[in-house]
Amino acid sequence: MAYVQKCLSKKTGQVINYKWTALIGRDENYKQIRLTKRVEPIGLTPAKEMKEQQARADEWEKIVRAEYEKEHGTSAEEKLKARKERERITLESFIDEHWIKKHVLNGTHTPDTVAFYNSMAKDIKTYLREHCPEIKLSQFDKEDVLDYLAYMRNEAKTQRGTPYGKTTIQHHFSTLRNILEYAVYVDFIAEDPCKKLKPTDRPKREQKEVDFLAPDEAVRFMTCLDSDEEREYWEKNHGSHLGWKCLVNTLILTGLRRGELVGLQWGDLDQKKMLLHIRRNVTIDTSNKAEKDPAKKLHIGELKGKETRKVPISKYLCDLLIAYKGEQEKKYSALFMPNAYIFCRVDDVYLPLYPTEPTRLVKKFNRRHKLPDMSPHDLRHTAASLAIESGASVKEIQGLLGHKDPSVTLKFYAGLTEKAKQRTILGIEGMIRPKKEDEEKKA
Repeated sequence: MAYVQKCLSKKTGQVINYKWTALIGRDENYKQIRLTKRVEPIGLTPAKEMKEQQARADEWEKIVRAEYEKEHGTSAEEKLKARKERERITLESFIDEHWIKKHVLNGTHTPDTVAFYNSMAKDIKTYLREHCPEIKLSQFDKEDVLDYLAYMRNEAKTQRGTPYGKTTIQHHFSTLRNILEYAVYVDFIAEDPCKKLKPTDRPKREQKEVDFLAPDEAVRFMTCLDSDEEREYWEKNHGSHLGWKCLVNTLILTGLRRGELVGLQWGDLDQKKMLLHIRRNVTIDTSNKAEKDPAKKLHIGELKGKETRKVPISKYLCDLLIAYKGEQEKKYSALFMPNAYIFCRVDDVYLPLYPTEPTRLVKKFNRRHKLPDMSPHDLRHTAASLAIESGASVKEIQGLLGHKDPSVTLKFYAGLTEKAKQRTILGIEGMIRPKKEDEEKKA
């Protein structure tokens, strides 16, 4: 049945025309093919108008679908043949011939994600060959999913001969679920059997305790960063302390991921509005193990749509970055173009710093000053904890850190610090005790 939508005037709210939408098939990538048509109102009462429009849209859909099927050879016989072929395909064949080729390798995933999916799929296919080699995709049901999870928990071993951890099992399950969800999407099966599992049946990853600097520790951390000892170390070994100071301040004051940090270009800094526009993420292509040159293993992923975000920065950090840019331009005797990287390689300002470099530098800094063993990601957690201390809401922290799902923010940061918990308790007490004191006065 065609879909009929009213198109209303923004000024008057009256119906301008009707939009008909017909789903006539799928393309070679199994994406829905839609045709639309706009028609003028007939002039009937609203209810009769909608009924007549729907009837005419359904007739139009039959005509355009028949024309499409005639042109592309998707007759009823061919559809039946294709359906039977889909019913005969094994789960292992579907993984190789459809899921990997048309979903994993569709150009939208980073090399790291492709390598991860291939690794998980390899283990799943090994299980299928050993335990149910001829099982059809259409036969794979809830019980088969439970059998697979039982195998992963009780029998499967790593290459070292140790049992799989909870997080690894959860990764395998999420990959299997992704495979089956894609099978539903391309109409190979009607329903994903993973959805039939009870919440208690689904594996959960191990929740590691979030590591961060408490406010007093953060003050000590920044004091060491600004110390004469630290400045002398950098001037002696690297020529300048300013770049390192900018890097650490950007991490701890914005909560950026390290890949987002090294992906920053000077064109991403809006000096007037004091904003950093997060547009890209730099990762390491772990799938290319034969390549020895680290620079050639870099993957610079451009973020799209809602993945990008604007992070406000303080005047202090903005001034710090501008001063660093001036120092760099003087060093290289050139004005940096907008696509020059803020934290760049020594030999090329148009190549980002290697993503592991901030981790190495922060670890060495901690050891020099006998500070807690922090990583760049721990400084990201620190930014979140300090935001909570300052009274920021979960929604504000979600926007700052770029979490797509607010539940991720809640899981890691809600009630993160002891002081935040104490404020909550005092707030509850403050709502109760005044009433109690009033009652005592009256007595």
